[in-house]
Amino acid sequence: MKLIGVDIGGTGIKSALIYCKKPSDGSTFKIMHRSSVPTEARFGREHIVENICKAIDNYRLRTDCSVIGIGSAGDIDDETGVVTYATSALPGFTGLNLRGEIKGKFGGRVVVVNDAAAALIGEVYVGGCKGERPMMLTLGTGLGCAMIEDKSKLGSGSVNNIRLGHYVLHEGGRDCRCGNKGCAEMYVSATGLKLNGEEDKVEEILYNPKYAGAVDAFCADFKAVLVYACEKYNPDEILIGGGVVEMAEQWWDKLKNMCPPSVADRLQKAALGNRAALLGSAYAALNGDYGKQMSYNTI
Repeated sequence: MKLIGVDIGGTGIKSALIYCKKPSDGSTFKIMHRSSVPTEARFGREHIVENICKAIDNYRLRTDCSVIGIGSAGDIDDETGVVTYATSALPGFTGLNLRGEIKGKFGGRVVVVNDAAAALIGEVYVGGCKGERPMMLTLGTGLGCAMIEDKSKLGSGSVNNIRLGHYVLHEGGRDCRCGNKGCAEMYVSATGLKLNGEEDKVEEILYNPKYAGAVDAFCADFKAVLVYACEKYNPDEILIGGGVVEMAEQWWDKLKNMCPPSVADRLQKAALGNRAALLGSAYAALNGDYGKQMSYNTI
């Protein structure tokens, strides 16, 4: 069967047409085609929703797909698909019935989960992650984090969305989109790298030797976040994904060398890369137990 996966971030909205031969077998999930549109968050909630619909329209209008899985930044009520909290990275999203908005336009089954949770679901159930208590960190516009305590079930509450991005890393530090200061995601993310190097493009910072100090600072902050995560949550494996990992050759070894062995030994690059949340949201939509989100009839 064919279905659609969507990954909503503060900068871009990715979508994919996905084929699976056997819904319960993650190894049969394959991306046939993927594309993206800009989020254009500065124009507000209605405009973002319009862009999400455009991303889905890329495939929905040309297929008979009746299942749409969505991974979105922000805290998501797994039972209803409502965004219970989002920072100003997605203005106006707090309180949005995202599932209702998308289902009202396209019909079928629509399931919404947190984007870091979707990425972790992808890595575990499609990518074959072996950890028993895996944690996923996604480095994009912000810093997402999710963890699974029990891989034997998938549904409401089975993947914990952890606000690691809003752990206060530097007291009184940079202003964060959540309203606090010094949050981890203002240092450990694409946003953090840009602020470190005072450049608009992450690539310019990572590949230009004159910004070596900015990369060193990013890795030192990342190490501090990882040490905190290991001490507080004790995952047996930490998967690192998101857009910044696509350029990991510029910082990965440096980060691991900074970390104590007890942390470094748990680190793994996400096997699915930027495909993880697309595949994970699709897998969740077919196989999870997400309350009324699983219904084809209820908005």
